[in-house]
Amino acid sequence: MKQKSFGFIQAGFSSIFFGCIPFFTLPLYEAGYTSDLTLFYRFFVASVFMGIFLVLTKKSFAISFKSLCCIMLHGANYFFIALFLFLALRYADSGLVTTIFYTNPIFVLLLSVLFFHEKLEVYKLVLILITSFGVGLLSGFFSEGLVISFSGLVLSLLAGIGYAVYIILLIKLPAHDVSREVFSFYLFLFGALTALLYMLLFGKFIFAATMPEWINILGSALVTGVISNMLLISALPKIGAVPTVIIGVLEPLTAVFIGILHFGENMTFEKALGIIIVVCAIILLTVIPNLQKNSI
Repeated sequence: MKQKSFGFIQAGFSSIFFGCIPFFTLPLYEAGYTSDLTLFYRFFVASVFMGIFLVLTKKSFAISFKSLCCIMLHGANYFFIALFLFLALRYADSGLVTTIFYTNPIFVLLLSVLFFHEKLEVYKLVLILITSFGVGLLSGFFSEGLVISFSGLVLSLLAGIGYAVYIILLIKLPAHDVSREVFSFYLFLFGALTALLYMLLFGKFIFAATMPEWINILGSALVTGVISNMLLISALPKIGAVPTVIIGVLEPLTAVFIGILHFGENMTFEKALGIIIVVCAIILLTVIPNLQKNSI
């Protein structure tokens, strides 16, 4: 299998696994966990998973100071992206938050063009707009009675821009002297430390005491943390930033299916149309480059 095709598959599964977040986090919220506490457990347990893996595979934890600083930046940014997103959900409807956040491919495209002089390909811009419309349908953005909150709007926008910066920096500011596994270990570790510092200043800490809580924490850390991010880090060099974030719309699509199959939510015409649009856009994303290449 070609590297680029494998990259598309990795990016797709990364988004699907990341879309499982509601499956693991909603029960924790119902148990009284706050956003920052949930993120702390997710990052900390993920770092433990990665640490155990490194020990078992006898890989070195050694890292240069320059790479350590890069990963500290990535880890702190990763925490605040998730925090802004979760806080936005407190001030605005999920439809608004999801739609605004998943306009991040636009920011990735703009940052790539403005700061790294990458070529602006029209088909990518069109597909971004199509997928944004599809996500809007999936999340109920066009439904009647949607509450527009300025705080929710700003926080969603900050989360989307932060994620775009995170994706760009993963490509442009890599830690050259470490493997994906070592990178992920330090990424989760610094994400956990940032979350812990935030909790000490603004929140409260709760010890996970029950088996269901630990099952959801472990699932969130392993599925939506370790596996998802390892696939993302591996896919980015193969297919680039813009295709990766466009494929990222599989995340809300997965969340919709989880809501329908697990939480008993209804399948509406808007959601069905949104699914079709998103899937078609992703298929076009993989087909158009090959058509362009063959026409040369």
